[in-house]
Amino acid sequence: MTVPSNPNDESPRRLLQPAAGAELPPSLRPLGGAAPEALRAMIETVVHATLEREFAQWLGAAKYERTAHRRGLRNGARARTLLTRVGRFTLRVPRDRASLFEPTMFARYQRHEQALVATLAECYLQGVSTRKVRQVVETLCGERVSASLVSAATKRLDATLAAWRARRLDAHAIPYLIVDAHYERIRREGQVLSTAVLWVIGVRADGYREYLGCWLGNGESSPSWGAVWRDLAARGLRGVRYVVSDEHQGLTAALQRFWPEAVHQRCQVHYVRNALAKVTTPARQQAVVAGLRDVWAAPTRAEAERRGAALIATLRPTLPEVSAWLARTLADTLGFYSLPEAEARRRLRTTNALEREHEEIRRRTRVIRIFPNAASFLRLATALAADRNDAWAKRRYIVPHVVPVTPNPVRRRRRAA
Repeated sequence: MTVPSNPNDESPRRLLQPAAGAELPPSLRPLGGAAPEALRAMIETVVHATLEREFAQWLGAAKYERTAHRRGLRNGARARTLLTRVGRFTLRVPRDRASLFEPTMFARYQRHEQALVATLAECYLQGVSTRKVRQVVETLCGERVSASLVSAATKRLDATLAAWRARRLDAHAIPYLIVDAHYERIRREGQVLSTAVLWVIGVRADGYREYLGCWLGNGESSPSWGAVWRDLAARGLRGVRYVVSDEHQGLTAALQRFWPEAVHQRCQVHYVRNALAKVTTPARQQAVVAGLRDVWAAPTRAEAERRGAALIATLRPTLPEVSAWLARTLADTLGFYSLPEAEARRRLRTTNALEREHEEIRRRTRVIRIFPNAASFLRLATALAADRNDAWAKRRYIVPHVVPVTPNPVRRRRRAA
């Protein structure tokens, strides 16, 4: 293969084309010295033979055969161009006078092989830009595909993805929720706007996690999060006992309306960032972080509250504003003590699990930068979430807490004296 002079050049065309004047090794040469077009011609011959045999079976008579049970009369053939993974074929499709025959190889008006169309959609979902997809197809197939074809290939997934977003959630109790949002640039209302993408990951009672859905909103406001909780409740979400998220007034207010009995845990990573924003000196920043970590490392909530009170008293002379803020908000970060499992306490005290997923999503969306509409982003985000659910279904995220059952001691009978 040609090695680009610029190591950063990722052009598929240059990588796939053989070097000028280079001779292929014997193991890669075509069998019998045949040219690459020979494979295409062979496949085209086989396809034509298959079409003729299928048409004869449908018609009930071969060429020049007269039978009493035939379904119609032959009327020549029509030309059909089909773009496949091995190049463009010009096929002669037999037809009858009533134009009733439809081959099973491809549908009416189909111009591209289904496997090729599925590959285009998969490349798009994996974060490959439309331009690079077109270059790869042109290099492999010798034909150009339009951006509209790539878009049409992905739109075929809309019905399946919409059904996934609307699926029922009442099959399992989902006691734990991880909630967060990030922002994407989407064209809405005739202009490019920063749009909030609202995510909810649920951890079921059996320890498996899954994306519950993806929603778009103008921001992280109470109406936006209210629409999320309303949709989840309508789809049968039940058993919510614990929610970890950042501190957003709209989120917590909407949560109180739908699941008031759930314990809300403020993400400790976000909380540390908020605390550091209130302190300027690096030495004091380290003291605040060390004090918070000591509070959260306490074995019980009572001990954590005692350590928190000591930290607030220590910071009051030098950082009175930070001390007062901690006195008002530190209790919001201690909700994880309500969890029975030690592993759940460790994993569900922050939204790090969802933050990591945001990085993976941004890796795909960074290629597009600006989405032409909300539907195009929802299509990509939903496909990624559904794919992650398939991977998560193979391994538990949290091992459920099981209370061991102590068997009753076996009493032995005393022998009679």
